[in-house]
Amino acid sequence: MEKFFYPKSVCIVGASSKEKSIGYELLRCVKSYGFKGNIYPVNPNADEVLGFKCYKDIDECPSDLDLAIVMAPKKFVKESIEKLLKKNINDIVVITAGFKETGPEGEKLEKEIVEMIKRANGRMIGPNCMGLINAMPEVSLNATFVAEKPALGKIGFFSQSGALGAAVLNSLRETDIRFSHFISAGNKADVNENDLMEFWNRDDNIKILTFYLESFSDGKKFLSNLIENKLTKPIIILKGGRTASGQKAAVSHTGALASQDRVVDAILKQFGVMRVDTVKDMFNLSKAIENFPAPKGNKIAILTNSGGPAILLADECEKRGLELSQLSENTKSKLKEIVNPEGSVNNPVDLLPMGDAETFKKCAEILLDDNNVDGLFVIFTEPAMLKPFPIIEAINSVEKDKPIYSVVFPLPEFWQYYKENSKTNKPLFKNVEDLPVIYSVYLKSINKKEELKKYSNRVKENEAVYVKFDESDFNEAKILSVKKTFEFALLSKLPIPEYKILKIENIDKNNIYPCAIKALHQKLIHKSDLKAVALNINSKEDALFAVEKMKLNLNKHGIDPKEFLIQKMESIKFETLLGGFRDPNFGPMLMFGSGGKYVEVLDDTAIRSAYLTKEDIFEMISETKIGKLIQGVREEESVNIKNLIDVIYQIAFRFVNSNIMEFDINPLAITFDNQISAVDIRIKIM
Repeated sequence: MEKFFYPKSVCIVGASSKEKSIGYELLRCVKSYGFKGNIYPVNPNADEVLGFKCYKDIDECPSDLDLAIVMAPKKFVKESIEKLLKKNINDIVVITAGFKETGPEGEKLEKEIVEMIKRANGRMIGPNCMGLINAMPEVSLNATFVAEKPALGKIGFFSQSGALGAAVLNSLRETDIRFSHFISAGNKADVNENDLMEFWNRDDNIKILTFYLESFSDGKKFLSNLIENKLTKPIIILKGGRTASGQKAAVSHTGALASQDRVVDAILKQFGVMRVDTVKDMFNLSKAIENFPAPKGNKIAILTNSGGPAILLADECEKRGLELSQLSENTKSKLKEIVNPEGSVNNPVDLLPMGDAETFKKCAEILLDDNNVDGLFVIFTEPAMLKPFPIIEAINSVEKDKPIYSVVFPLPEFWQYYKENSKTNKPLFKNVEDLPVIYSVYLKSINKKEELKKYSNRVKENEAVYVKFDESDFNEAKILSVKKTFEFALLSKLPIPEYKILKIENIDKNNIYPCAIKALHQKLIHKSDLKAVALNINSKEDALFAVEKMKLNLNKHGIDPKEFLIQKMESIKFETLLGGFRDPNFGPMLMFGSGGKYVEVLDDTAIRSAYLTKEDIFEMISETKIGKLIQGVREEESVNIKNLIDVIYQIAFRFVNSNIMEFDINPLAITFDNQISAVDIRIKIM
């Protein structure tokens, strides 16, 4: 990856003398940004382009050049890459479009090119991408066709979308986003987000890793890097495609409730990776991380000269889990000495419109000295009698080990003046709603990373205990037989009610009462939907009647049950759901939440990667409403939460180490004597 961002020579295939063409504009950007290395344009129809000698063919270029940018028409791309590889030019950016994104023919060509590059031990960015930028002064490479000149910062920005990347670059003068590296990855046929995460994590020039993703190329690799703690720098992800419209049909409640976006959200939360909802939030958060001390707690002081915005800010703080600090009496006493008597020394501290630079600075210092304050949010609205610049500079001059985020509402001309004249050039924000968002997202990530250091005994793969079910164990729908299901439950130390499996002619021999009776048939998935369950059966007569009634009803649906599961009737206080499924990208996932037949309606579930710890399980349980209930409310006795965590951990371990595709334990019952019982288990095999 080093040669992509730190090349000493670049071959530009498809450079053009035609103004406004991509081949012309990209070469112009490379030249105008001041690339420090050598440039070798290739075009068979030009002698020179933009003052550079133009080579008629790749064969004429020197060998062993560090980087090639390919903008040739699609029909010449494969041939061009073959020639580059023969010249030992193995790091290639393909700008040209028309590959996988256009259909099967383009996908086939893209695959052929990737295989060719891999055989040569090369790497490729793209195709269908916008290029890359290194803003470091010793490199100064803008190999894109966007003419903006990024200012140097500590951010690495990866955009799967070229258009979004271009939009960000085109807004740099307005947003003052600064970065070291930018890459538009396009189709991600070879180089993907995992490569950049690993590379930027090693690169001392990058402090913050930012990603706009529409998909994860290799979720399992990403997850592995998180589990092994290989990604230590702050990572911020803006993930498009939050809707569940593409969710496949699933045979389990768990599968139906687990959209791709929920999986992504769960993985990022589980490992402390920051997720944002907008481009603005991504770069506001990046600026905060780069320029201010990291937050250590959630107690916030607000310093303002305008009441209305402070009220809105206080509301947003509460929504985001931040608390307004209870200021000490000593702090209030010091504030009273300098705050206008008509203002307020309670939090929010209101200086009124006459609050000047000295007052803002002293108040900020006093507030940050309070042990009850973890961070300070400042609001300045420009009044007629005061200019904003001296006040903002005074606030910026405060040096404490706690973060100060400032929102400014000035006249329009302030922004350019501040950019040109500020000694600190610290980031300023334009909306009060922005501050709690970036503070809370950053704080949660920091706290989670600290917690992860204490976690132990994560579920892992272990070939020695792997359980593989074969075809004789499941039906045509790949649903595991009841016998094998209960064997697996016992292996997993899962508490189950007393049970029998009886043929229809032997129902009168049942001696488990009171009981539940469930019809068994390969077509039966959600039994309650077809009235294939009878509860609270107390006698042989009731059992025979219930079975006959079930049989008649199921016959109407083309189902003829021959066997029935008899289970001891549990006295159920709470119905929970424990499920598992294999996400096609991230692998085995676990779900816990409210169970029973209304599980989809209640939609009270939390999910985690099945490669989890007992601490992860406790968090997953506590995230749900049912999880709070079973831990005891209104002086009710809690379930044995340690026992429940142990049960879930064992199931997760066995799930990971098996060929189970997905499973539902619904309900995983909590009885009135606070015992755990897996009343209904359904397992589907891969």
